[in-house]
Amino acid sequence: MAQHFAVIDVGSNAMRCQVAVVDQAKHYRVLEQGRQPVRLGRDVFQTGKLNPQAVDAALKVLADFKKLADRFRVKSIRAVGTSALREASDSRTFIRRAAKIGIALEILSEDEEARLISLGIMSGLRFHLPLGLFLDIGGGSVELSVANTTNTFCLFSLPLGAVRLTEQYIAHDPPHRKDVTELREFVRGQLKPALRRIQREKFTMAFGSAGTITALAETDSRITGDANRTGSLTVLRRQRLKALLEILINEPAAKRAAMISGDPKRTDIIVAGGFVLYEIMAEFGLDYLFVSRRGLRDGLMVDLLQRHYADTGPWHPDADRAESLDQVSQKYLYDARHAHHVGQLALNLFYQLHNLHRLPEKYASMLNAAALLHDIGLFIAGPKHHKHSYYLIKSSAMKSFNKLDLELVANIARYHRKSHPSPKHLGFSQLSPTNQDVVRKLSALLRVADALDFRGEQRVTSVSCTLDKNKALTITAASTASLSDEIEWTLKKGKLIEEVFNLKLSIKQTKTHRAR
Repeated sequence: MAQHFAVIDVGSNAMRCQVAVVDQAKHYRVLEQGRQPVRLGRDVFQTGKLNPQAVDAALKVLADFKKLADRFRVKSIRAVGTSALREASDSRTFIRRAAKIGIALEILSEDEEARLISLGIMSGLRFHLPLGLFLDIGGGSVELSVANTTNTFCLFSLPLGAVRLTEQYIAHDPPHRKDVTELREFVRGQLKPALRRIQREKFTMAFGSAGTITALAETDSRITGDANRTGSLTVLRRQRLKALLEILINEPAAKRAAMISGDPKRTDIIVAGGFVLYEIMAEFGLDYLFVSRRGLRDGLMVDLLQRHYADTGPWHPDADRAESLDQVSQKYLYDARHAHHVGQLALNLFYQLHNLHRLPEKYASMLNAAALLHDIGLFIAGPKHHKHSYYLIKSSAMKSFNKLDLELVANIARYHRKSHPSPKHLGFSQLSPTNQDVVRKLSALLRVADALDFRGEQRVTSVSCTLDKNKALTITAASTASLSDEIEWTLKKGKLIEEVFNLKLSIKQTKTHRAR
């Protein structure tokens, strides 16, 4: 029978709950979730005690959350408090009053909070993450961690929450630049120990979560008109954040409330929280980060399920609806003419060289998909965009491919430039020897096809291939324009096809005439 579970996060700025059902192994469906902007951290970081009005409001919300859980007859419920309750001298009184409602409230340690946040974000990813940096800006503290799906390598909880710093530094509306300067200097000072430690870890992606970061990312998207979404994640770029903060700092609260996305009660703390985020990105050298709506609440749910089912394996929420190849391509603003032309050239090579690679027909669709998607990583950034393409393809859950096939498509696209496939690369190393061979062969073809259109101008109208008995492969490209640059670039990128098939590659041109 299906079983129901509930979690409650009593945060310093807001309280959240989630109810989920488990009706198949390792997966759960969220049935209900709620958020109430009860600022339990109000005054705590200045006085050391809970505000009586905030306490009454929080207990009322806890009672409502308990009623919600009771309606679903949950098997288990877990409720936790964070920095406001960690620091308040009278938190025990609050915990006793919560117990009378029927909520056994526990106060999370700083390390446990950071661990659960990274767990929550990772549980929503559709791809394997070698190592990630996770940051969460709450009301009272900032949690930083470096982790992957099996280990957490370092954890930090810093007193840089948006409510705390607003009360400490932002006394005017709009904020005075002198106050903001002092805030930023304080943030940089607090970051130094964490910065030295975290920079020793070679994380590959950075993720941000919680309301402040989400509100900033969504406000940026709305103001610029650029959705900047990557599946369930949003991309927030540091330079865009800087421009947004310059706007927000010059507006009074009433105008900021009309500008920012999400809860308007966040208006007063958005500036402090935004500059905390900016300083973290600047200090860690992050040009962008992925913003996730998942966080502590989701990590609590996954952790609760792992405890209940006595299994340390990964749990995941039900995936979003799968998209088609065209939908994924268009989502990431791909260059359609270049992508389709490379796809056409790659398929021509696939069929003409069938006696060389000897791969079944089904791999043609994988090569075509990799060709269409090979540059979607440019949506994130130009440098290392082949690696970004790999992660975006893996996270897409395209309905055209099963999990293994999608892994192959992602790897083929990942190797359209730069390094050759290598067992040193985690994604490639996890493939079977047979599938590694497939990736080598198809990425070799893709590199040639991409090089022949490196300008993105579709100069090559067709290709023909000949392979002589001495294993010398000649690819003849037809074009009305000079292809000297294309030939030079293709010979360079064609080193992989020579390596994989143990042959010598040459590129020639034949002139074609435009149709009248």
